[in-house]
Amino acid sequence: METSYLIGAISLAAFVTYVTRIIPFLFFRKKEPSAIIKYIEWNMPVMIMVILVFYALKDVQWEVYPYGIAEIVGVLIATFVHVKFKNALLSIFLATFTYMILIQKVLV
Repeated sequence: METSYLIGAISLAAFVTYVTRIIPFLFFRKKEPSAIIKYIEWNMPVMIMVILVFYALKDVQWEVYPYGIAEIVGVLIATFVHVKFKNALLSIFLATFTYMILIQKVLV
């Protein structure tokens, strides 16, 4: 494929994605969100984190070494950091970093 074709396709996809994301803000910017939207907005980060934790733990072999130690430590660190600092990015980064160190260097 030609480079110009690929650049055009990527640019078009980026533009269409941007337009579809901005349209609701343009149409509904003057309306006050409903109570259900406010509830979802407030609780969505927690819901996503819970889903990610269950997804991450679904394939852990609890009866085989290392018995899910790295996963449990990662979840505990993410929980502690998020409760302490209220920063999702920091909690995800530190938990992922700790988990990767444990599975690559410690629990080999």
